[in-house]
This record gives sequence, C-alpha cells and structure tokens, in this order.
Amino acid sequence: MVSDNNVPAPKIPPRNRDRTRTKERILQVAIQEFSGKGLDGARVEQIAKKAEVNMRMIYHYYENKENLYIASLERVYSDVRHAETSLDIENLRPEMAFRTLIRFTFDHFQNNTDLVSLVMGENMLQARYLKQSQMVPQLTDRLRGVVASTLKRGQENDQFRKDIDPQQFWFTMFSLCWVPVSNRFTMSWTLQTNLQDSVWKEQTKLHIEDVLLTYLLC
Repeated sequence: MVSDNNVPAPKIPPRNRDRTRTKERILQVAIQEFSGKGLDGARVEQIAKKAEVNMRMIYHYYENKENLYIASLERVYSDVRHAETSLDIENLRPEMAFRTLIRFTFDHFQNNTDLVSLVMGENMLQARYLKQSQMVPQLTDRLRGVVASTLKRGQENDQFRKDIDPQQFWFTMFSLCWVPVSNRFTMSWTLQTNLQDSVWKEQTKLHIEDVLLTYLLC
C-alpha cells in the first residue's frame, strides 16, 4: 500500500500550463504599457506584439482593453499586499514591526515604478476603473487591521502614544514613501538633487523611518 506522502502531485496538463504562462505574459506586458502610456495611450496591438500573441488571444482572456487594464491594476495592488503578508509583522515587536513595514513600503515603491505610474494614471481618471474591482479594498482590509492591531499592542505596553489614528498613520507612511517615486523627476529638477541616486534613496528611507517612529514613540 502506498502512503499519502508518496502519492505524486497531480500533473497540470501542458495545455493549461501554456495557457497560464501566456495569460501571465500578456498581463506583464500590459502593466508596462498602461503604466507608461496610460489607458488611452496603450494599444492592444502593441501589447499583443510584445507578448508575442495574437490580438484574438488577448480578447479571449480579457474580453476588452478595459478589463485588461483593470486586471493590471488588480495585479500591482495584489503584489504589494501579498508581499506585505510575508513580512509577518504581527509576530514582531511593535516598534520593529513598523520599522519593517516602513522599509518594505519605501523599497517596494522604488522597485515597482509601474505600480506608481498605474495608480497615478488611475487617479487622473478619478478611480473610474479601480471602482469596478472588489478585490483591491478586500486586500487592503487586512493591512488596515494589521496596522491597527500593531499600534494597539504598542499602546498597551506604553511604547506608543495613545492618540494615534491607525488609518492616518498608514496614510502618512504611504504618502512619505510614495512621493519620492511619484515626483522623482520634477523634484529632482526643482531641488537640484538626484532623487534616483542610491545614496539619497537610502538616506530618505532612514529619514522617513525616523520621522514616523519619533511620532509613534512616547
């Protein structure tokens, strides 16, 4: 008799594997196109060419350009939310938990400029397409809960101030980590400082961490 541990995992049919890979390739190219050119500027023909598929296949998977755009938005949001989950900050001491979240948020925005560009473009559209996604608010609910519970833990051991609103704190952290990417070109010129310099980035990350923790700590 063969034990369950020795039972081989069911094999995914080659056709299904190819379908998954093709759909993923289309989505990754679409993210790049939409982030660089916006919804109106991006062309399905160009996405198909770069993804090395025909346009009929794109319409088969996503039906239309708008659905592909929404899928791109959902992907960049889900990537950051799932990466945050891997931080396991619920099991870190409150101060270290927030230091970890701040550093992660800064680095993720810096390393995923497509996310920043896509969201900035959707803001120009007043979140018209993001509002069609139920996934994004649901994904964010967990993060809001983790921030609130971590703040509460720090308050209960008299490490953090009692008068802090968790949503306002998260919003401030998000804003401070977002602007160095979203405004990197204009502020590099107006400040005559290269905001894409690696040393400047590291100094800025440490500064943001210091500002936020100074605010939190009693």
